[in-house]
Amino acid sequence: MTKFFNAKNLRSLPDGGLDEKGKRKQKLYTDEHHRSFKLLVTGNSRLFYSQWEKPKHMLKESQKRQPKLTPPGSVEDFSYSAALAAHLKLQDDIKQGIYPEATKGVGRRKTGPTFETYGTKVVAGWADKRKNAKDAAGMKRIIPIYCMAINNLPIEKIGTPEVLDVMRPIWDAKPAMAEEVRALVARVLKAAAREELRPMGDPASVEAIVAVLGKPVKKRGRIRGPMKALKGEKMPEFMVELRAIKSQSARALEALILSNLRTNAVRYLHIDHLDLEGGADDPLRPGPKWTVPNDLMKVDDDGHPFILPMVPRLVAVLKEQIAYLQETFPGRRIGLLWPGDASQLKNPFEQPISENTMRDLLVDSLKKNATPHGMRATFQTWAENELQDDGETMKFNPDAIGYCMAHNPGDKVRRAYRRNRLWKPRMGIMNAWERHLARPRPQLKAVA
Repeated sequence: MTKFFNAKNLRSLPDGGLDEKGKRKQKLYTDEHHRSFKLLVTGNSRLFYSQWEKPKHMLKESQKRQPKLTPPGSVEDFSYSAALAAHLKLQDDIKQGIYPEATKGVGRRKTGPTFETYGTKVVAGWADKRKNAKDAAGMKRIIPIYCMAINNLPIEKIGTPEVLDVMRPIWDAKPAMAEEVRALVARVLKAAAREELRPMGDPASVEAIVAVLGKPVKKRGRIRGPMKALKGEKMPEFMVELRAIKSQSARALEALILSNLRTNAVRYLHIDHLDLEGGADDPLRPGPKWTVPNDLMKVDDDGHPFILPMVPRLVAVLKEQIAYLQETFPGRRIGLLWPGDASQLKNPFEQPISENTMRDLLVDSLKKNATPHGMRATFQTWAENELQDDGETMKFNPDAIGYCMAHNPGDKVRRAYRRNRLWKPRMGIMNAWERHLARPRPQLKAVA
C-alpha cells in the first residue's frame, strides 16, 4: 500500500523501524499530487528524491528499465516548496532529454562519524580523568553494552526517537543504570554539537524521555541496602581530617554534612538559593537560609520549597567557596557553587560536580568505609540518642529531627494540623550538630 506525504506531515512520518541488527530501516513515501516526487525517511533524516527512468532506446541490450532516484536535497536544506520546484525542473529537463548525473544509490551521501566511533573516543578521554578506576571502566562499558540501537547511526541524525530506542529496554528494568546511560548519551551529543558535528539541542533530556516513557517505576524494598555511615562519636575526629583538605570537593562534603541534605541538593546549589546574611524580612525564619527548590527535594505537601537554617560554620564554608570561585573565574557570574570540570566544559557553571566526587574523596582519599548519603544516617542516629540531663528523655523534638532530615514527619492528619515547620527547634538541633562536629578531642592525662 502506497504511503503518501505532504507539506504538513513530512516531519512526523516514521521510518521502517529497527532491523534484526538494530539499525534503522528506510521507508519511502510518495507525494500526494506528484507521484514521481518521493520522501525517504530514516530516523530523523528526511531526504527528497525525484524519480525518473531512462527511455528504452537509451538502454543497452542487457539493461532493463528501472527507476532512478535523484536527490534534490534534504528537509534541513530545502523547504517542501523549494524541493518540489527542483523536482519539477528536473522532470521538465528529462522530458527535453537532459538527464541528471548518475547517483550512487538511495540515501548514500557523505555523513559524519557514527555515535559509536565518536562517543567511544570522547568517553575514553573523560574516563581517563576519573580518579576511581572502577568508575572509569564502568563509564567505558556503557556505549558497547547499552547503546547498540544507535551505535551505527550518524551522530548528526540522532534525535529523541533514537535515544528512546536505547532507553526503553532499561528504563523500568534498571532505573539507576538508565539514568547513567541517558546522562552519558546526552553528554556525548552535546560534545558533538559543540564541535558542530550535529545540531544544538538535547534530544536525551530527562523531560523528553519522561514525556514518552513516563517516570521510571521504583522497585519495592531495598535495592542496594543501607548506606554505609560513620559513627557519631567518630565525626569530630573525621571533621579535623576533612577540614585539613583545602579543595572544592572537601568544602562540598563539609557543606553536605553540616546541612544534612541529600547529595543532589548540594551538587545543584545555586548562589541564588542562598541568603547568607539573614537579611530577608522573614520573622518566622530568622537568620541565614538555604532554599532548596522543590525539584531537588520535595518535602511539604503544599509544594513549598525546603528552607534550611544555616549554622555559622556552614555559612563560612559557602563564603569560602564563593571566594574561591571569584578568584578562579574572575569576571564570570557565579551560578552553581560546585561547578563541573572547566577543562571539559565550555561553561562549568551550567553543570555541577559529578555525583561521585564527594564519594571518591570520602572513600579513596580519606579511606573511610562510608558514603556521603550515609552521613544522614549518622546525623539521625546522633540526634535521636542525645538525652536531657536526666539521662533518659530525648533531648530533641522527634518531628524537628524529621524536618532536619528534609522529611515531612507524621501521618496526613498530623501534617494537616501542624502549621509551621518547627524552625526554632530545627535551629537548636543544627547548632548542636555543629558544636558536636567541632568538639575537640579529649586530652589523655598521664597516670603516675
